Amino acid sequence: MNNPSAIASVRPLRGEEAFVYGLKERAKRQHCLAYATFSIEMDRIEALRKQYSRAIAPITNVALAVKAMALAVERNPEVNAILFRGLVGPRIVQFREVDVNLPVTRLIGSRALTFVGTIRGAPAKSLAAIQRELTQYQRCPPEDSASIRRVLWFDGKPLWLARLVHFWMGRSPSFYIRNVGTCGLTLGAGHHEHSFPVAPTSAVFGLGGAAREPVVRAGEIAIARVQKCSLMIDNYVVPGLVAERLIHDFKTLLESGSFVEEELRAARDRQAVAP
Repeated sequence: MNNPSAIASVRPLRGEEAFVYGLKERAKRQHCLAYATFSIEMDRIEALRKQYSRAIAPITNVALAVKAMALAVERNPEVNAILFRGLVGPRIVQFREVDVNLPVTRLIGSRALTFVGTIRGAPAKSLAAIQRELTQYQRCPPEDSASIRRVLWFDGKPLWLARLVHFWMGRSPSFYIRNVGTCGLTLGAGHHEHSFPVAPTSAVFGLGGAAREPVVRAGEIAIARVQKCSLMIDNYVVPGLVAERLIHDFKTLLESGSFVEEELRAARDRQAVAP
């Protein structure tokens, strides 16, 4: 007789899975996670994305979200800080540059590998430059990516080694920043509305599903493409009022598309003065 509850396989948690597990384990153990949800109307930013893709270079919504997050964090520098452990107790370390993390999953050989890609100094980079880095993470040979090589280094190694690395990352700001960035962005897939991220940073935006739905504009009902979003903050570092400002700035940047318009205007100005 077949046993429907029979165990099919057992494998220890090791390698890159242990490293990714350690990120979430450290977030739960060391940080005070709090969440907020909100929605963004995408019609205007989508039109500007298409205009940018025609006029300058093809870009995706991920590049737009990375740049918007970087600018929002730059406007709220209290968020660009992380809680670290120390010999005499916890300490909050603030960073000068805004480096945006995001998880990347791609096939390496026959296996799906998830690693952390980091866009360093994102506020100062153009959307085209951000998109080039995102594409590089997805398509480059594994040996050309330090982020991929770092994760593959853990291949076959035991869980305790990943825990040792995370132990040091939670205590050494310089070691931490060499490996990852200062804030994060996660991307949902499928038809769910909200994605609730977990990460050992002080702010992570989670982008969920997008669909056309009714919205109110100037007292009138309209149909718009709306994306559901969430924000995870470390409440040890980021007060609620600062988190509200961060959401407001991120939402305003994406709904207005002002940073896309600035790049388009600069491109037109360059063309006007070109011989």
